[in-house]
Amino acid sequence: MKNRLFACCFFLFLISPLPVVHEGLRPEAPANATNFDSILNTEVPEFNLNEETIEVGLKRLASASAGFAMGFEHELKPRQTDPPIPDPRLTLHLRKTTVREALDAMCRADSRYTWSADETFVNVYPIKTVNDLSYLLNRRLMRLDLKGLTDIQQGLLAIVNQLSPPREQVAVAQIGGDDSYPPERWTTSYEDLTVRQAINRIVHHMGERGSWAFTGSADFRAFAFNRQGFLFDSYN
Repeated sequence: MKNRLFACCFFLFLISPLPVVHEGLRPEAPANATNFDSILNTEVPEFNLNEETIEVGLKRLASASAGFAMGFEHELKPRQTDPPIPDPRLTLHLRKTTVREALDAMCRADSRYTWSADETFVNVYPIKTVNDLSYLLNRRLMRLDLKGLTDIQQGLLAIVNQLSPPREQVAVAQIGGDDSYPPERWTTSYEDLTVRQAINRIVHHMGERGSWAFTGSADFRAFAFNRQGFLFDSYN
């Protein structure tokens, strides 16, 4: 499916307002920190943005030779019926920089966002959510059991079903990307991780470049997934 927005599938999940251990601006120490640090420290001879958005810059950086998996959390609109939030247009001209420095520069230029590293993922999210105990991606799972998964939607359901009530809405949107899993059933478990980290892990099972986006509004939120990398179009 190559159309920007070809089909959407919506599901109601159970999500809970569990207490959050604050992750901070760079909190999630990668399990394979040495290997991923080598990616973050990879030299980028030239990186340019010319009146373009941070999303364009992240796609450009994530698809470069030192490519990495990405989780991007759009700033949410207050209501679904609101118009899209305008994204600042950024101009950056960096020479002999690094992946890390380019991420820092983009987040300084669009100060709505910050970033952190988690295993092989770069996560970019609104800085205003960092201390928000009600924000979905900050909530915490003491344990996550995944049993016989064959697709990403089963993984997302497993995450939210292992959080306590109350009931809240989350949608899954298919926007033309390949979100397929390997055919073999996947069973594993994790302990003490945030929803953000849990999403990273179920997306990583799609492939090394598997990436995700979170967008929509406070009253209608959606995830999208792509095993081929951070190639999403905005669909706010």
